[in-house]
Amino acid sequence: MFRYGWIALLLTVVSSVRLFAGSADALALQQRLIDVFEQNKDAVVRVKAAYRGSGEGSTAKVMLRVGTGFFVSKEGHVLVSASRAAGASRVWIEYKGKPYAAEAIGHDRLTNVSMLRVLELPEDFSIVTMDATVARPQLGALAIAIACPLDFEPSPSMGIVTGVDKKLGNKVFPTEYIRTSISVNAGQGGCPVLDINGHLIGMSVASITELDASYCLPVPALARVRDDLLFSGHIIHSWMGFEVAERLGAEMENAVYLSTVIEDAPAGQAGLLEGDRLISIAGHPIQDVSDVPGAVFFTRANQFTSLVIKRGEEVLEFSLKTAPRPDRVPIVRQADAQDQSDTTAEPQPIAREATTPVVADPVDSSASH
Repeated sequence: MFRYGWIALLLTVVSSVRLFAGSADALALQQRLIDVFEQNKDAVVRVKAAYRGSGEGSTAKVMLRVGTGFFVSKEGHVLVSASRAAGASRVWIEYKGKPYAAEAIGHDRLTNVSMLRVLELPEDFSIVTMDATVARPQLGALAIAIACPLDFEPSPSMGIVTGVDKKLGNKVFPTEYIRTSISVNAGQGGCPVLDINGHLIGMSVASITELDASYCLPVPALARVRDDLLFSGHIIHSWMGFEVAERLGAEMENAVYLSTVIEDAPAGQAGLLEGDRLISIAGHPIQDVSDVPGAVFFTRANQFTSLVIKRGEEVLEFSLKTAPRPDRVPIVRQADAQDQSDTTAEPQPIAREATTPVVADPVDSSASH
């Protein structure tokens, strides 16, 4: 009897220890979330942009757009959604209840990113740092957004990473986007999204309204846009002059092929041919058509880049000098799943049902490269 009493006492102690450990872990996680917010809240600002509407003089209407931005340099550079700042007649930030005039440095509507510079700097602001070497967060990882909803001061929102997407329905993104369960409505667009360690995951660029979720532009792509806007005021996306298609349902490797090659474009001048199957672009492997925009995104206009293709049974590598992306480019198309024999056959447009979720502030991406 004495023995069983000791066993019962031991089980009670073990259960208490486990309960205490679980409670301690929860408190530690809570404190970590608080720390991430406290360390970054002074970098987050409200952005307001005034747009002149129809009418002249005193009858002209002014439209106000409000979003969230964050400092990325001690010189006062702020990143915000282009849908909240591009084309504005006047733009300013609000920091700790005080307005500060700002000027537009540049905009990239393709990725929905704008850069501003605050003309008179606040005394005590901080910056959000970008580290492109930090590993991409895993699905299910915690994500923390810091934004200025409505008329409130910077506030935290917590969610999880729910996906990494290269397209949504028939819209192909310019590069992969991180999907999170965080809503970014009511002035929150453009906010920074961080992981549990306080590292920047990306910047919110679109809201998925049907899921009450959002997309953010990952740090490597965001840093590429930031650098171009900072040094030249605009980003020149590269272009090679080909369209791609994919053999849907084809039981073969390298099912992505060049469906069109423009003769006078860099691809044609380098010797690429219609029907060549894409293996990689600038070292980025190509497994389906949605891989192509992201690979091209990180190439630079007017610089040489490598393409590896398969022509027949031969693997070839080409070096071509990219050109600036033209204003109007063709729409990419996919091959019909039933057509798997003729690599030069005319591909069919991508078809999607009408129930595709709506993305607010969408990026305008073309899949001609």
